[in-house]
Amino acid sequence: MGIEIAKPEPIRLGDRYLYTLSSYEPVKIEVKVESPSDAEIDLTLESLAIDAGADVEALTDEWVREHVGAPSLDELKASLARERDRAVASRAEEARYTAAINELAKRLGQKVPEGEIARYRAMLLRSNELDAGALGLSLDDLLNKLGTSRAEFDRTLEEQARLAAERDAALSAFASERKLSVDETEIPYLMGQDPVRGAAYLEQAKRQGALAGIRAQCLVTKAARVVATEATCVYVPESPEDTAKRLQTMRDTLAQARDRVARQKGPSGDAPEGPDLHLV
Repeated sequence: MGIEIAKPEPIRLGDRYLYTLSSYEPVKIEVKVESPSDAEIDLTLESLAIDAGADVEALTDEWVREHVGAPSLDELKASLARERDRAVASRAEEARYTAAINELAKRLGQKVPEGEIARYRAMLLRSNELDAGALGLSLDDLLNKLGTSRAEFDRTLEEQARLAAERDAALSAFASERKLSVDETEIPYLMGQDPVRGAAYLEQAKRQGALAGIRAQCLVTKAARVVATEATCVYVPESPEDTAKRLQTMRDTLAQARDRVARQKGPSGDAPEGPDLHLV
């Protein structure tokens, strides 16, 4: 086992840290791409039937026209196949984006201060608390429902905070080296907002004195997009074992849905009154 050399602390300049990378050349990554399977279409059709309270045998052309709006069962299958292919391509690009940034973070020349990691951890914790609150639950109640211990959650949160801090530090170094900047007109685009709402958001940020922070956030996003675009990426198909595992996950989810519907109907076979509240 090689000796791991401790990285130095970064220089602090005002309210930010100065980071460097061991290399600013395009990263090289490998991305695994899902292998499309007709079994996915069949499982998706079964899911549609379960959601509609029907048996999969009921999926005839007439049923499809009435409940889904597709001309026929074959047309529905073709539409699902096209949507599946678009989703596979989208997930591959997301994987490229993530892999490129993670690879860049390995080049970070300094250690991210623990105070910075604690700041990221606090932000992630607050985000999780808000997600739980949107469900009318405390974070601990949500973790109990998900079967996750608080200790396990805290470990995962720590890992996520450290990774996020290191990724942002590496992107900050990349942006500085490339002399990237963000014009106000780019901010709505980089934040995924339409121009009209983005303009209103910018005005509000200016009034609140938050524009500098938003610009810094957008600069990191811009740097990430440059890194992902310039990356040398090799796409490889997933293994048959990975395909089988993914399909089994879909089957397990459908089995849980069937059991839930059976419990809701009860001995009489009728669905109960009231909303169906469950976590998915």
